[in-house]
Amino acid sequence: MNHAQTLHLTLCGALLLAPATPGDGQTVEANHLVEVGLTSAKTYGNPFVDVLVDVVVTPPAGEPLRLPAFWAGGDRWCFRYASPQPGRHAWRSECSDAANAGLHAATGQITVAPNASPNPLYEHGPVRLAADHRHFAHVDGTPFLWLGDTWWKNLCRRMTWEGFQELTADRAAKGFSVVQIVCGPYPDEGPFEPRWENEGGKPYETHDFGRVNPAYFAYADRRIAHLVQAGLVPAIVGGWGRGDCDGLRLAGVDGLKRHWRHLIARYGAYPTVWIIGGESQGPEWTEVARYVRATDPFHRLATMHPHHSGRDAVTDETVIDFDMLQTGHGDWPAAFGAIPQVRAAYARTPVMPAMIGEYCYEGHMQTAFADVQRYVFWASLLSGSAGLTYGAAGVWHASVEGDPGLANVYDTTTWREGMAYPGSTQLGLGRKLLLAYPWDRFEPHPDWVEEGSFAAGIPGEVRLAYLPKRGVYNWTGPSLKGLERDVPYHAFYFDPVRGRRFEVGRVVNAGPAALPFAGHTLPLAFSDQFQGTDNAAWRDDGTPTQRADGRLLGGKGMVTVLRQPAEADAMASVEANSDAEAGVMLRYHGLDEYLVALYTPSLKAIYLHDRRGGEWGQPLGRVAVPDVGPRIKLTAAACGEYAALVMTDGQRTYCTPIVKVSNTTAGQAGLWMFQIGEQQEYRAFELSRTPFAPPTATTAPPITRLSSGDWQAPKVPSPQDWVLVMERDGR
Repeated sequence: MNHAQTLHLTLCGALLLAPATPGDGQTVEANHLVEVGLTSAKTYGNPFVDVLVDVVVTPPAGEPLRLPAFWAGGDRWCFRYASPQPGRHAWRSECSDAANAGLHAATGQITVAPNASPNPLYEHGPVRLAADHRHFAHVDGTPFLWLGDTWWKNLCRRMTWEGFQELTADRAAKGFSVVQIVCGPYPDEGPFEPRWENEGGKPYETHDFGRVNPAYFAYADRRIAHLVQAGLVPAIVGGWGRGDCDGLRLAGVDGLKRHWRHLIARYGAYPTVWIIGGESQGPEWTEVARYVRATDPFHRLATMHPHHSGRDAVTDETVIDFDMLQTGHGDWPAAFGAIPQVRAAYARTPVMPAMIGEYCYEGHMQTAFADVQRYVFWASLLSGSAGLTYGAAGVWHASVEGDPGLANVYDTTTWREGMAYPGSTQLGLGRKLLLAYPWDRFEPHPDWVEEGSFAAGIPGEVRLAYLPKRGVYNWTGPSLKGLERDVPYHAFYFDPVRGRRFEVGRVVNAGPAALPFAGHTLPLAFSDQFQGTDNAAWRDDGTPTQRADGRLLGGKGMVTVLRQPAEADAMASVEANSDAEAGVMLRYHGLDEYLVALYTPSLKAIYLHDRRGGEWGQPLGRVAVPDVGPRIKLTAAACGEYAALVMTDGQRTYCTPIVKVSNTTAGQAGLWMFQIGEQQEYRAFELSRTPFAPPTATTAPPITRLSSGDWQAPKVPSPQDWVLVMERDGR
């Protein structure tokens, strides 16, 4: 028994792939792989090309499947099978040499029993296209969120078997679901270089892939099977198409077809995904992809890892199932440039899932660290991407101390160092958050947020908004738009660095607020149309004012107050221009203490200030006023501990909620302009007793109530990037 056969039988026992002889019945659980061995009755000079063996399997329901078998060394041939369908599956072999009694017309059966494993790849089955053709799903319909890691060269001997297990455990624990790995010519190295070898040597003995080395693939089997057992989908790349490692130029179309038939025979029964070629494109690669489509009986998902877009890499889009993007390496410029490519791919027709399969690797040439990784993850996932594949320096090229596995050394980072980069943990936290919601029903909604932020969700159910880091000393929360009427949301900030939650509270768009008062319904105590030049009733405590043609004119720093009367509960109104600040003062006790109800064009908002001891305090009852005409009327009122403001332009009316104030003593009324605008023109001032009743404790709203669908979220906990989560609150 040779080395390859010894390892093969060892792996069969370790992975429960018990070899069987023709006619033997085997039982396997649903979606688990079973291997059946055949023994050739004849000897061939080069079994890999001298003879072809297929096995036709007839399931309990549906069409028969034609499986390619593979030569496993010596006189041994094998085929591998898996099915989600319980029951009896009969099989019959067909050999191109019909005189070989060991390989031709052998028969048997396989019994598929219900699955008992919690592994999602066994419980739910392999990955396929979801019904909406936007996402991926398991064969039973369970949504599948792709978070891949890049292990291009991790079948080589530099990555030891023990190291492979360690890295697999790390990625599975962090929440990854896919591993992209090359089984064929490697990138960044010439063909048949020694570093291509694994423990069994090189995969082929000739450049045209005409003589296979079964020992190489026996060792590769162990690693591919281990990924599946850990719940990770192997996304197998069949080779590379770049000039320094062009598998097509090396082996030709026929050689690549032989290679792919072998890969399908060995790994098609696993829940794999096929990446036909890396950085590959053109009609010949399209022909190879078409061959894979025709040869694979399991119809595993297939794509092309391109220079830019997988759809553009092939001349016939029907040979791929989803659009894999390569958006470019670098630092922040590459990250910013990636998202427009995702959006463009999402918008293409016919619809197919789109996702980035390669972007700025973390730490690659000392760039693109964790903050870049978070940006690309959240920005792409909230822009319609079906997933994302991450990469880390050291890991993708299986670098070890003294051997980075690269001819031109980009990084001396070892795979263990790259494994520990924090971006992998943080992207795993992001995937776990998304899995807590029906993420597969999310649609991108850039209309929900301001430019530079990203949002997606389900209207009326859940909203996620990503606010990228905007620099130090910036705690401003995101501005949310278009909140549905009368839908109560519970909101919290999610820390994408550590996975912590910071509660924001409950928010509802209750529609336009009920007006707190109807205007002057009691007799006027004072009115002024600002005719003539007589200003005896007023006193300027700020910059001087003047009267002209029924207007009171004032500039920056204007504070003008009525000398009499002094009232505690009063209502004052005035007309003004909307191109400058306008404010109505109540309970004026000097420049350091008064209430002012104001409109500001710079913020497009109305609110109140309770100025005490020369301090402004927080804006009270702030309400956005996005649309306003050239002339406005402000009406402010105070009663006891409460005050409010109503503003109208004759077409639209806005009001603040009734707010609580600390200034409750009698004082003068007045007019105010602080610093926004060159000049304000006031008209038609009126003063009366206040007619509105203050609210009681039992009627005060318990949640943030909006008067429109726009909401300025509270300050973020610290100046970094954040995810604002808003979920419908059923309380």
